[in-house]
Amino acid sequence: MRFDEVLTIVLGFEGGYVNDPNDKGGETNLGITAGTLARAHKEGIVGHSDVKRLTRAEAARIYEAFYWRPSRCDLMPEPLDLLVFDAAVNHGVGGAGKLLQRALNTMGANLVVDGAVGPKTLAAITALLEEGKGVAVKGLCGCFMMHRAIYFTDIATNNPAQKKFLFGWLRLRVAALARKAGIVE
Repeated sequence: MRFDEVLTIVLGFEGGYVNDPNDKGGETNLGITAGTLARAHKEGIVGHSDVKRLTRAEAARIYEAFYWRPSRCDLMPEPLDLLVFDAAVNHGVGGAGKLLQRALNTMGANLVVDGAVGPKTLAAITALLEEGKGVAVKGLCGCFMMHRAIYFTDIATNNPAQKKFLFGWLRLRVAALARKAGIVE
């Protein structure tokens, strides 16, 4: 299943338990924050809310329910599905949706940038793919990652405490992910 492939890549970036006081995410394990885990517990997706005890299988259920499906990644071509999913994990579903809509607009669409990956956003992806096939996918993915790099840079510019993370974000979440997705060598 494509979700499992994509999840393995994203978990490779997320790592294990972390509780950095400068990280806005706070206490995190496998990329799942304490707040997200508490929500998953409340909704019955997992049976506890202890971040340190979180297993990969539990994290997978959370990622699919809160990020993969709501971002509509299952309806996107490879490797765009990976890039949008990873962005949803980092920036929230709406944040990833806005990056996607900005990228599509850069490629010629005329979407409202509201973060909702609905019929209009999906139709814009389809229209772009029908025009240029594989070249269009690679171009859209490159454009998406460019907008993501700008987003990370803006975070660091607007909040000096976050500057220490910028190199890692650009190296790991932009450059390394683009290589894993096959859009750069």
